Amino acid sequence: MKHFACLLIIAVAGLALNGSIFSEDLSQENAERRAEIREQLSNLTAAKQLSHSFNLIHELVAPSVASIHINQALLQLNRNSGNIEKREIEVGEGSGFVVSSTQEYSYLLTNAHVVLQSNRNKEFIRDDSGSPVWHGTIRVSLSDNRVVDAEGVGADTQTDLAILRIPVPNLPAITWGDSDATGVGDWVLALGYPLGVGYSASAGIISAKARSTGIYRNEGGYESFLQTDAAINPGNSGGPMLNLNGEVVGVNANIISRSGASVGLGFAIPANLAKRVAEDLVNDGQVSRPMIGIQMAPVDPAMAEEQQLRNRSAVTIRRVMPGSPAAEAGLRPGDVILAIEGQSVAGIEQFRTRIASARIGEALNLSIWRDTKEEIISVIPTAWEDYTELATNLVSPQDALSWSRYGLTLGTDNLRGLVITDVQEGSPAHQAGLKKGHRVLRIGGVGPVNSLKGLDRLNQQDELTLEVYRNRQVFLVRLQSGS
Repeated sequence: MKHFACLLIIAVAGLALNGSIFSEDLSQENAERRAEIREQLSNLTAAKQLSHSFNLIHELVAPSVASIHINQALLQLNRNSGNIEKREIEVGEGSGFVVSSTQEYSYLLTNAHVVLQSNRNKEFIRDDSGSPVWHGTIRVSLSDNRVVDAEGVGADTQTDLAILRIPVPNLPAITWGDSDATGVGDWVLALGYPLGVGYSASAGIISAKARSTGIYRNEGGYESFLQTDAAINPGNSGGPMLNLNGEVVGVNANIISRSGASVGLGFAIPANLAKRVAEDLVNDGQVSRPMIGIQMAPVDPAMAEEQQLRNRSAVTIRRVMPGSPAAEAGLRPGDVILAIEGQSVAGIEQFRTRIASARIGEALNLSIWRDTKEEIISVIPTAWEDYTELATNLVSPQDALSWSRYGLTLGTDNLRGLVITDVQEGSPAHQAGLKKGHRVLRIGGVGPVNSLKGLDRLNQQDELTLEVYRNRQVFLVRLQSGS
């Protein structure tokens, strides 16, 4: 028994000794591996440069990014004093960034849905004149923790963009980048104030371009989003999305998510459109929309295959509006538009957005396919309101319909919708601000209208809701009959 115990002790001692040696070997191996890892990390210069780029972008742009808070005043009973007291609560939030500044003010761009009132269906609320309604109290928190009241300068619901003005001079403005030059796979950084946690940066790539989600369909809006997997959450709306040069290539706008939080499907308004709209809103408080005057359809796949078009996502011209820039440039029905300024067209929504991003009076070179060959045609966009005035004189209404109870006469021509040809003074239509030359695009309960057929019965209704194009914008107008 003693002999066995002795052997057991020797065996255990040997095991302990071997374990100690093994432990030392393992420790040495770990140390060598950790040293190897450190050496490899020090050599990964590309990754470190990317990380440092994000550091620099934050340092450069963070002072231009702000948090936007929507407050609402409520009356509340003080149970102790019995008095009715006024209390302010926050009912919404978003982000914005400085696009220009002066010796007196700084101007911030954000999403219209952040600062305009909307209903449960996320439709913008409008007043009797058809103008969108701003939230009553808008406050801006700056990067240095200053909090100031903001004033609404102008909003454009079709692009979901708005400009705020704050009484803070000389804030640093962002630098715009070229959203058309971004490519799928490019790194981007999204800045903003998500979910009330404070200023945050998230990184990702451009996942897709020319993406449409249908979110602006009710407004007849422009959808050619940049899609990104950079985290965008509630509160990020209106914040900038930047390339690795620290330039804004998009305005964070919306997400697709079943949970309401980021799942890697974020969408940004392209910078080329946002810049164009922001300049108009800062200078005029409203947007002057460019147009060239065509109606489009997707390219027929069979025709694209037969003629071996280099761009199967191009658009075909169905109709050219008389007297429009397209007509003056010589564009024809049946022409296929392959590219704008050398960049391929990627469907109707992207084409509309590219035109809306253009500058009025500056030529655009269109690559078109006509008679089995490609050629370049230059077209100069004009403002919609200028063309509407021109078209009223160019085209005589082909038919006419009078709604006597509303004091309104409508006609048809070669343009979209119905043209208002006469408004009786003092009538409900006159009191609502309708004028000759305005266009009715849609009627509540009927839908889009391009014909007078069957509309005479509406004169018997006590109320009508019209979607009207006027003064560079599309408005909802509610009319109550005069008798």
